[in-house]
Amino acid sequence: MKNFIILLFLMISTISFSQEIEYPRYEVDTLGQKVVVMTIEQAQKLDNNSDLLELFEQLNTQIGSYDSVCVQAINDKNVVISNQKVLIEELKNSLDTKDSAITNLQNQVTKYQVNEVILNDQIENLNSQIKLKDEKIRQQKTKMIIGGSISGVSIIGLILGILFVK
Repeated sequence: MKNFIILLFLMISTISFSQEIEYPRYEVDTLGQKVVVMTIEQAQKLDNNSDLLELFEQLNTQIGSYDSVCVQAINDKNVVISNQKVLIEELKNSLDTKDSAITNLQNQVTKYQVNEVILNDQIENLNSQIKLKDEKIRQQKTKMIIGGSISGVSIIGLILGILFVK
């Protein structure tokens, strides 16, 4: 029985190995041409792969044109960025110029304000001097009028006195 089991096992293993044929394989047909023998599943897989190859080739050409569009877009963006950098630098320079102009104008305003205060003080001093001079002029006019009146009266009195005395 032991031998029978071993013999049976050997036959089953031999049969199972002999049934297994590896595909695809090369063969020569009756005309002498070399052919490839494969299973239907392998043929369908190869057909699907060839269809996919066409799609991939179309996709590759589309990707190539897409890449050129992307490169063009990136180049355009780089040009815009360069222009923006130049504009930003110009604006920064303008800001610096504006800030220095504002500082200069603020300094001038401060000087004008100081000068205005000084001029107002001088005007007040001049006005007080003018008032003093006006008062002195009035006093002198008053003295002159009084002195002239007294002199005129005394001359008239002297003339009358001389005329009557004689």
